[in-house]
Amino acid sequence: MTNAEQEITILRKTIEDLSHKMIKSKYQEEQILSEFSAMNNEMVTLQRQLAKTNAELNAAKEEAIHANQARSRFLAIMTHEIRTPMNGMIGMSEILMTSELSDEQKQSVMLIQESAELLLSMINNMLDLSKMEAGKMRLQEEPIDLRLLLDHIIRLSQPKAQKNQNIISAFIDYRVENELIGDGGRIRQILLNLLSNANKFTNQGTIEVSIQLKHNSANSQILHIEVTDTGIGISEENQKNMFQPYAQADQPGKNNVEGTGLGLSICKSFVELMEGTIDLKSEENKGSTFWFDIPLKKVQTSSDTPELISNHLGGQQSEHLKLPSSLHHKQTDKSILIVEDNPINRQVIQLQLKKMGMEQVHTVSNGQEAISKYLGHTYHLILMDNRMPIMDGLQATHKIRELETAEMRSPVPIIALTGNTSQEDRQKCLDAGMNDILTKPVNLESLTIMMRKWLPDIVHEKALDMSVIQEILDLNDDGDPEILRTLIEMYKSETPNKLERLQKLVLCKDATALSEAAHELKSGSLSIGIQYMAQLLHEIESLAKENDLRGVQELVQLLVPAYEKACRELEHLIK
Repeated sequence: MTNAEQEITILRKTIEDLSHKMIKSKYQEEQILSEFSAMNNEMVTLQRQLAKTNAELNAAKEEAIHANQARSRFLAIMTHEIRTPMNGMIGMSEILMTSELSDEQKQSVMLIQESAELLLSMINNMLDLSKMEAGKMRLQEEPIDLRLLLDHIIRLSQPKAQKNQNIISAFIDYRVENELIGDGGRIRQILLNLLSNANKFTNQGTIEVSIQLKHNSANSQILHIEVTDTGIGISEENQKNMFQPYAQADQPGKNNVEGTGLGLSICKSFVELMEGTIDLKSEENKGSTFWFDIPLKKVQTSSDTPELISNHLGGQQSEHLKLPSSLHHKQTDKSILIVEDNPINRQVIQLQLKKMGMEQVHTVSNGQEAISKYLGHTYHLILMDNRMPIMDGLQATHKIRELETAEMRSPVPIIALTGNTSQEDRQKCLDAGMNDILTKPVNLESLTIMMRKWLPDIVHEKALDMSVIQEILDLNDDGDPEILRTLIEMYKSETPNKLERLQKLVLCKDATALSEAAHELKSGSLSIGIQYMAQLLHEIESLAKENDLRGVQELVQLLVPAYEKACRELEHLIK
């Protein structure tokens, strides 16, 4: 083969190789394009699925929002509807207890009251749980006196403890500040719950509440609070789930114990909301200790009057700061209008008002009837239910306020009667023109406080708490009232200026300073047994803390007469 032929053969082979490579390359390109197309189709499908999933998620989110709103509306309605018949149960049993009954009848009425209170506690627990699940629970931070709080809690728990033949004692570390900033209502609820549980599972034993200082800094204190009992204890297996909702309901052998099992779960949520921790120590047949640690801020307060009165809680000293409860009523011609669609509640409130000496009480069943009555009569106060047929309480209040403006009538205090305890509902009442809120079930004590606030001339209280004064007198072994005389002179030298300052703070609308000033004067008044004036100051302090100064001016105007009457009675005593 010549050179030319060899070159041709090589060239032909090269061309064939290139041709094969081109064909192979084209095939690979087509394969890649096919795979790319398939991937592109898959990506488009995934995008469509993602878009569909997003749409479904948005729809589910909207559905969840609507469901949550529906649940909130349902709870608001059901709370109102449940509290309405409970108002009749509690109110009528309370009135019945004041009548002449045999011992057996009294026991039956007390059983009705305890059952109603248990049901009310369950309703409140359900509402608290719902609020926490919805993230709507908020702390109400304010100055709290833990010694007063502990004293009050022990007094509330004492009757049930006596039924189980239990002895309750309490201890508070002397290093704990007299006043700290925190949510006193939630701390009270936690301790009452823990004490109630301790009492349920303890018979003929002891229960101790202890408040100790764990850490002290310039601006705060961390408190370690324990509730210890000598009851049946809790097994290790059950301890793991004690703070879960309905844990009690899951415990075998405890079917005879009342409750829903929500209490400890709610306690845990409250403690964690306060940035604290809660846990327990227990051993079967040897008792339990439930404890929690919470940080509380310090508050700067000043008080010139020494607090010399003390009582013993479990052998430890605690300031004796008892608010009065004994009321004295007189007949009055003040006209009251009750607007309530439930006939039982109308009757209960009417009887409660009659107990307070109010005979001129009219009742109607809806807002439209209330407006007709209002146009034909002058009322000194209206108790207005929120939820009623034909025209509800908010609409009726709005119409009454319009009529007052158009006809130049004096504004009548309108008090909302509501079973809904939410802040939103309270705000709706105030926005509609109502002056105050009375939460169902309405008992005689809460109704009396409201009447005293808005119609102060119909309710009279003792000026002095003689038990406190007697304790001061007993400090002198020889019977000479020298200590009482000294305290009275100090009180009389300081109080007029403090009263004048209170009046100026009301005019300046300085709620924070007003709350502090009222608290300071209240403490001094309680320390020497000036009862009624201390109660007025307590109400002023509470309103100022809530930054609600409506009605405060009326309460402040009652202070000077209350002070003068107390001074006259004290002077008479030491003479």
